[in-house]
Amino acid sequence: MIPIEREDVGDVSILKLSGELDFENTVWLRGELHGLLKEGRVRILLNMKEVDLISSYTVGVFVAFARDLRERGGDIKFLHLLRRVRDTFAATRIDHILDIFEDRSEAIAAFSKS
Repeated sequence: MIPIEREDVGDVSILKLSGELDFENTVWLRGELHGLLKEGRVRILLNMKEVDLISSYTVGVFVAFARDLRERGGDIKFLHLLRRVRDTFAATRIDHILDIFEDRSEAIAAFSKS
């Protein structure tokens, strides 16, 4: 289990994650994300400033979850990726289908444009 801090800003749920998103932690995180979906929270911003490792399995979970959210009129966006995580996003080309931001206000505003 990784530490998660949740903050809701209007209809956007912001999750601040930290640690490593390996297989085990991602299975747990996927459950947390689906819990948000059950609450009707479909606009999710993941603050990844303190995530220093992400597995390819995690990338697949994010892509599948984005599809589920988009089918419900929502989306998932990412904030403050560390270089190592950004490199993983680029290597798997996830950065071409999911939005990545460095500014929190811009990320939140982008949900209105989606």
